[in-house]
Amino acid sequence: MSNKYLIVILRFHGDVLLTKPMIDNIKLNDPDGEIDLLLYKGTGSILEHEKSITEIIEIDNASEENIFSKIQKEMNLWAKIRSKKYDYAFFLTTQWRVVPISWAIGKALKAGVDDKKRRKKLWTKSFSTIFPEALENHIIQRNLLALESLGLQVFNENLTLDPAYLEIEYKALSDSFPFLNQDNSYCVIHPTSRREKKLWDKEKFGELISLLVKKNLSVVITSGPDFQEISYVEEILANADIVDQKVLNLAGKTSLIGLAALIKGAKFFIGLDSVASHIAASVSKESITLFGPSNPVNWKPWS
Repeated sequence: MSNKYLIVILRFHGDVLLTKPMIDNIKLNDPDGEIDLLLYKGTGSILEHEKSITEIIEIDNASEENIFSKIQKEMNLWAKIRSKKYDYAFFLTTQWRVVPISWAIGKALKAGVDDKKRRKKLWTKSFSTIFPEALENHIIQRNLLALESLGLQVFNENLTLDPAYLEIEYKALSDSFPFLNQDNSYCVIHPTSRREKKLWDKEKFGELISLLVKKNLSVVITSGPDFQEISYVEEILANADIVDQKVLNLAGKTSLIGLAALIKGAKFFIGLDSVASHIAASVSKESITLFGPSNPVNWKPWS
C-alpha cells in the first residue's frame, strides 16, 4: 500500500529546489506514494510542474493581519494537515511554528532537524526522530539524512528538473526573444540577490559583461522580479561597454522555470549564491558562483 508524505520547508526558492533529490528518492522507495510540500507562498514555482508532487500547500511568511486572523489561518492549516492523514513527515526548518503542525499530523513518522537552539523537550518530543544539521555536509545530503532517519533508502543524490518541460519552456522563450535563436552561443549572467550582502560590485559585473562581448560572446542577463533587482541590472548595463546586439536584458522577465530553460540552453552560467546557481546545477550547466557570507560547503551548486 502506498503512503502519504509531507515535506515542510519554510525558507526560500533555492531551499525548495534543493528538496528535489528527497522527492525523487521518496518516489524510488514508494512509486505510488503521494508527496505534498508545505512552503511559504510563492516559493514553490520551480517545482510546480513536477509530476512527483501531489500538492503544494502554501502559507504566509509574514502578514499584517491582526492576531485573530493569523490564529484562524493557522487553525485552518492544522485542520487541513490533520485531514491528510500523512504516514511520513519531514521538517527541514526550525521555526517554532512547525511544532503545532507536527502535532496536527498525529501518528505519522516525523523527522525534525537538530539545532543547538532547539534542544528543549518541546522541540525534540514533537518528532519521532531528530536528524543532524548539515555541519560539513551539503544541505542536500542533510535533507537526505531525514529520509534515512525514518528508514527510507537513499538511492542517489542527483538534483534534476524535468527536461521535457524545460524544452517546452525554452521553445516559448525563443519564440518571444529571437535573440536566442541566433547561431552564436550565449551565456547567462544572474547578478542579483534579495540579500545585499551577497551582491558583487556593479562596476565589476559591467567590466565582465564588456569582456565577454569583446570576446564575441552574447550575454543574457537576468534577475528576479523585484524592482530593486531590475534597477540593479540596469545600473550594471549602464557601466558596461557593450554592443546592443550582443546583450539581451531579461531582468524580471522570466519565471524560475523559464530561467532554468534559459540556462540549460546557454554555453555557461555566472551568478551569485542564489536559486539561479542551484538551477544551473540542476540542468548540469558549467557555472561560476560568487559567494558572500554563506558557507559554500553547505550551499555550493550541487552536481
